[in-house]
Amino acid sequence: MKTLAYAFALSTFALVGCGDSGTSGVTPTADAGSPVVDVGVTPPTDTGVVVAETYPAGPYGSSVGRLFRPFSLTACNREGDEATWRLDGPDFFTSQLTVISIAAAWCVPCQRESAQIQAQIIDRYAGQGVRFVQILVQNVDGSAITRPTCTAWATRYGITFPELMDPMFITQPFVPMTAFPGNIIVDRCGRIRWRQYGAETGLTSIRTAIDEVLADPRYPACPID
Repeated sequence: MKTLAYAFALSTFALVGCGDSGTSGVTPTADAGSPVVDVGVTPPTDTGVVVAETYPAGPYGSSVGRLFRPFSLTACNREGDEATWRLDGPDFFTSQLTVISIAAAWCVPCQRESAQIQAQIIDRYAGQGVRFVQILVQNVDGSAITRPTCTAWATRYGITFPELMDPMFITQPFVPMTAFPGNIIVDRCGRIRWRQYGAETGLTSIRTAIDEVLADPRYPACPID
């Protein structure tokens, strides 16, 4: 996987899930293909522990075991100062992990996931240090996400967690060829512990991955590389 940056070229990989939406204005059809999971590289062996106080300064990447590049995006369901959401905000360091869901409004599997997130993730892991955020990147016609679409999405699915807008698609490396939804778990050390792209039903693989990170005896302290 290429290193994550704030501006990306489109990936050329062939994938499953919600495929390339295009820019023709035609709503793509849903593809209930199998999810693709990146098992990547196991995080380095612990040679000591340090409790993180500042976000690590790279190098960053997009595969499991690499450091996740922090970002800042606008939440359409927040007001004032809370509308600017940062991956490396203060609550990053008081959470055990951050789950990031990347979706498009035209993606039917994304819609199915969004309808289940509150019960399957937010309520299930309440009080366990699991921070969740969803990122919308495209409207129904495949154009860059706009606030009305984002607001309607958050209302439709009763979303209480931050619903972010990514019109520049800076998160593209995590959904190559727009194989939505893209899901990532970043631990409190800034390291990618799990990622998946493509269709999913039930959020079972996300829950399994969350449970594995929460059960890791090295965390919340961070291993020294």
